Amino acid sequence: MKINLKKTAVALSITQLLCAGNALSAENSENEMSSDIEVIEVKGFGATLGKALREKRYSQSVVEIISSDDLGTLPDVSITDSLVRLPGIAASRDRGNASRISIRGMGPRLNVATMNNREIVSAEPSRDVRFEQFPAELIDSVEVYKSPIASKAEGGIAGLVNMNFVSPLSKDKRIINIGASMMKNQLGDDLPGTDGKGYKANFSIVDQVSDSFGYAFGLTYQDQPSLERGIESWDYNNAADRGDLNDNQILEDAPWGMMVKSKRGENERTGGLLILEWQPSDRLSIKTDLFYSQFDIRELDDQMGAGDLGNWQNGGSDAYKASAVEPLIVTKANGEEHLVAGSQKNNGLDVSTPTWFQTNEMLSAGVNVEYVGDVWTTKLDVGFSEASIESVWVDVNPVYVGGDYDLGFDIQDPQTPKLIVHSGDISSPEKYSLGVVQSVDNWVETSPGVWENLPVETYVGATMEGNNDRVLSDEMYNINLDFSRDLDLGIFSQLSFGARITDRNKENDEINTWVRTAKQDHGLTNYGTSYSIGGGYHAPDIYTFNNWNLVANQAFGGATNPADNRSDKNLLASWLLEETNTAAYAMLNMVGDIGDIPFSGNIGIRYAKTEVTSTGHQNEGGFWTQDQDGNWYEVPLVVAPVSIGHDYSEFLPSFNMILNLTEDSQVRIGAARTMSRPPLLEMRTGYTIDPTTQPPSASGGNPKLDPYIADQFDIGYEYYWGESSAATINFFYKDLKSHIGIDSGTINVGDDSYAFTGTVNGDGGVIKGLEVLYQQSFDMLPAPFDGMGIFANYSYTDSGVQEFKPDNNPYNLGGLSKDIASATLWYDKDGFDARVSVNYRSEYTGINSWTPSRVNLNSSETTADASVGYFVTDNLKVTLQAQNLTNEKSVTYWDNDYSKLAFNVEWGRRYLIGFQYTL
Repeated sequence: MKINLKKTAVALSITQLLCAGNALSAENSENEMSSDIEVIEVKGFGATLGKALREKRYSQSVVEIISSDDLGTLPDVSITDSLVRLPGIAASRDRGNASRISIRGMGPRLNVATMNNREIVSAEPSRDVRFEQFPAELIDSVEVYKSPIASKAEGGIAGLVNMNFVSPLSKDKRIINIGASMMKNQLGDDLPGTDGKGYKANFSIVDQVSDSFGYAFGLTYQDQPSLERGIESWDYNNAADRGDLNDNQILEDAPWGMMVKSKRGENERTGGLLILEWQPSDRLSIKTDLFYSQFDIRELDDQMGAGDLGNWQNGGSDAYKASAVEPLIVTKANGEEHLVAGSQKNNGLDVSTPTWFQTNEMLSAGVNVEYVGDVWTTKLDVGFSEASIESVWVDVNPVYVGGDYDLGFDIQDPQTPKLIVHSGDISSPEKYSLGVVQSVDNWVETSPGVWENLPVETYVGATMEGNNDRVLSDEMYNINLDFSRDLDLGIFSQLSFGARITDRNKENDEINTWVRTAKQDHGLTNYGTSYSIGGGYHAPDIYTFNNWNLVANQAFGGATNPADNRSDKNLLASWLLEETNTAAYAMLNMVGDIGDIPFSGNIGIRYAKTEVTSTGHQNEGGFWTQDQDGNWYEVPLVVAPVSIGHDYSEFLPSFNMILNLTEDSQVRIGAARTMSRPPLLEMRTGYTIDPTTQPPSASGGNPKLDPYIADQFDIGYEYYWGESSAATINFFYKDLKSHIGIDSGTINVGDDSYAFTGTVNGDGGVIKGLEVLYQQSFDMLPAPFDGMGIFANYSYTDSGVQEFKPDNNPYNLGGLSKDIASATLWYDKDGFDARVSVNYRSEYTGINSWTPSRVNLNSSETTADASVGYFVTDNLKVTLQAQNLTNEKSVTYWDNDYSKLAFNVEWGRRYLIGFQYTL
């Protein structure tokens, strides 16, 4: 299914504008209303922190807040840049951008995201959201709920991230914001074919047509260079088919392959927002919102290196032993042996010149109606969101014609990995071709019993392969209905209850790898080149094309599926998940005194039921068995359609309380049962069933997964002084009753049980820790130092939860960093608005969103950013920003082992200079 998001966005925009016309028409017949609106002017980073702190102080649960007051004034490129400064929140990086977040040491699988309190979909195959798709210029505020409230959507054991849009009627004047920046990535100076330059621009307007009708409209565009360089290892051969290079009867772990690589491309992001707000009377208000975001990514992903290092069943031993370089094998403390350096003669050279094409789109739209009656307040929210991703990895494999070579690797120090050409030339452009004519053996029986080799001339052309050619779509309808009324019933001040229904369909449509072969008469000359990636990486120059598009079009006839349709389905990789969630809640707000200590809070319970149907295909047959007479026969292998249903439900009680010890200090308490639904990808069908094994076995997706469940408790102390100063400490404890990971277990299909290898439910464990926040404006200092301030936080998380692999050394819980710290020093005075931020996270486990079996250990990271702005006038601000000042590398490892390198890559420093003009 292919969703036309652009057409849908246009249609919804027209609908909203028509509604606006009706609203204005109706308003002419109404008496104009007036209200006094308190306006807090927010300018500068320090001011946004102060506003967020006030909202955090009076919130009804443990929550972190990012706040602005106008569209376009949040001081970050994407909303993720703002999130990672909050206590206990860290992000993994993708293409140099902060992307998927962890909260309190728990990874993206345990988060849930909403927009205007309305759950949204994701273009990822799981549930987690890549927050870099949300431009900071279009988001008014963000709330990260760490302790649940019964009235909020369920699904986030780690936390709930809610993004809010501006309310036009809350403004007392028209606000127009225009901004633009030029950007430069340092890697553009080292990598060919790119200057590393990009730009971004935004426009927004918030206005009231009258006292009861307002609108907001925003657009943003970003063209960001996508650059990367480094060395990659393709996992490790640690299975039973390993080789024994030193003939000592101990099998060695060895890397599958090792490549030097670079990415040179562009990442374009377009975003739009439209909000219409109408208040026809003092009792009724109607607000509609439409948000759209699109990513277009195109990257040249050059790779070259040793592609056959794994020595499966000693198949590479001859090539290793033919090299002039002796293999280096180390013995670990547990007696295992690892191959950490070696070289092969005339074997395994892998040269790829692929281009990655990807388009992501997301649309979220909704209508919120609120009616305030004499007793009851009713809120109805109807929403729709959809997302899609279309992607394909188009790989061109040139033909090597360069003769003998001796190519090896050395990862004794994974921080400085090496790819080494000991002899031969594998980099010069003349060593590669788009096709050659070769003499191929052709044995012919020239007479009875007499065979002769009569070689024939055969053209061998370079190949182009389209891998992972997929269209993934995700759509959700949701309805929320809430009722509330004030109470005068002892400590209970308000009653609220309501229900929520969501209907979600997520579909992955993938076709088999398609192939094109280079034409023999393509007519191209001088099409190849080579270059060094620089950066101190020890690696040969990479071969690539001078003009990839020209080669693709002229030599291969294009870079798309030659079938020009998607009929050649990869049935096992294609799937559909249909999920219906029904929830209901009741909640009581509390206000009272315990002795002389005032308190407030809420207590509630939420019931959630989920029904899932997983549709796809699975392998059946492909084995021999006996009939009732003992005769053997073959059951043919078939790919059969299958549909499997599953459901689960849970009661989720919650309790939140604030004890106001003094006017400036308070204790916050929270307790709840929480849940997170399984990743949708891992509930897919598409597994292989073999009933002949003992016990009968299956592998693949698991449509029968149950959710993560946890009981949690929070207690914290908060002290506030001044307008924007606070110190807080919070302790949290989560008892994760169940966990989801890759392992072996048992599933039921129909009436039969199968030993299953794949994603399973397993035991959880305890996650506990503390968070410390210190925020202060140093306005007590003498000028000019009274414009300084600091925002700093630290979190520590201790977890007894582990992933289920490797068996002998399991990874920690996905996303868990024991230590996370952030510090921002800011200055806001006399027109200057400057800040320097440092973010640190300790090592953590990363789980691949598309291939959950690919799990890595990520080393610790420290990133630093800085910005300085100056208000030339009250309306015009010029800015200079620097991101990733330390050019922090991303280094990851296989098998939870620091000696098994996975990636050692860097994305470069990024600089932006721009302006922001507000009317």
